[in-house]
Amino acid sequence: MREEVAAYRRDLILNAAITIFYEHGYHESTVDMLAEQLSGSKAIVYYHFPDKQAILEEIFRRALTAAQALIQRAIDTPGAPPDRLIAFARNYAEWVIDNQLTVGIFWREERSLSKSARAAVAVEQKKMDDMVARIIREGVASGHFTVIDINATARSISGVISFLYTWWRPEKRLSRTAAGDYYADLALRMAGMPVVPDK
Repeated sequence: MREEVAAYRRDLILNAAITIFYEHGYHESTVDMLAEQLSGSKAIVYYHFPDKQAILEEIFRRALTAAQALIQRAIDTPGAPPDRLIAFARNYAEWVIDNQLTVGIFWREERSLSKSARAAVAVEQKKMDDMVARIIREGVASGHFTVIDINATARSISGVISFLYTWWRPEKRLSRTAAGDYYADLALRMAGMPVVPDK
């Protein structure tokens, strides 16, 4: 029970930090601002995290873990490589929409990480790229996809979808589901397959 309470409080701190870091930027954000957001004292924050940098690193770690799990689910999707690429693109687009602030922090605040943390993030990002590249490589081998550079295509697809965070809003013309469908189709086109396969 104690561990569950601690995990819950860490989540509260992280959620508050995501909002504050996104709105004010990491360097302009303070632990005092976090404590105020949580209606508590700084001691609550420091009990669970040694400093502000540790909070930022945890935000990055959780984002990478979630994204990798999402890609793995796509890899495990039954069917041909196009089905797996569709699953990745659609689910990743919807995840970006659901986590816009986190994704914004990820792209804007990487330079705020320590050198060692940036190196660790780079390793995990490469794992993501390699996982998407695996789907594309299988599609090239099966004759579904035609690309010149598999790794560059994988990074490009992920990057294009990631930047949904900069413009998607609930009132825009694309709904969350429509955005997922749009990027699934775009991913197939980028992989050299212009039409979404019939289900």
